[in-house]
Amino acid sequence: MPRKFTNSKLTEIVVNMFAMNEVMFIYYCGSDNYKTKQKKSDTDLTVVLSNFNGIIHASIEGVDIFAYGYENFLQRQSMNDTLPLYNLIHSDDVINMADNLIYLNPSYQTEYNSITALKFEDVLPLYLDAVIEYFNQLVNIEKVIVKRSYHIIRIRGILEKYLETGKYDVNLNEVWLNKVFEHKKNWDKELNTPEHLNQLKTYLDEIITIREGLRT
Repeated sequence: MPRKFTNSKLTEIVVNMFAMNEVMFIYYCGSDNYKTKQKKSDTDLTVVLSNFNGIIHASIEGVDIFAYGYENFLQRQSMNDTLPLYNLIHSDDVINMADNLIYLNPSYQTEYNSITALKFEDVLPLYLDAVIEYFNQLVNIEKVIVKRSYHIIRIRGILEKYLETGKYDVNLNEVWLNKVFEHKKNWDKELNTPEHLNQLKTYLDEIITIREGLRT
């Protein structure tokens, strides 16, 4: 699926937005990263900044930008519970970061390499804790079906392969990918039913069971 902007244009947009900070690196996150992109999917970017403290979400020219100070980004990757759950549950996108890199400031090659060298399996129990807490609120307490609940399906599919291989790989097989696409396409239409909500609850229960089998 063709992209709306080139990497150089996206870099220009980001650098201009954060003119007071130095951009360390930029990569595609969201559906581009997870290979779940559909025709109406947004373009999502993760931006890591030097000399910046905090997390910013901004939208410009149809692009959603999630910007982190470098230390905050490291906190996300270590599952620091002072960060919002929403940010933590997307931290597995670093697994495909190299394949989705838009820009890397050569002055920060060492910092970038240190992140790509992290083994996500080391924080998987804490990651699943964040996933469970976040989506339990939606499906078991609020009892709502929302588009972003496709991550329940996505993560359940990843864990199926993880149980076989011991490796957490965000690239889904065709069966689970089709389940994700179906949810994203019809979550507010044909799938806005008690039956689909129960299916999401079942997937979340299975994630909980798998989490309980992992060492802390």
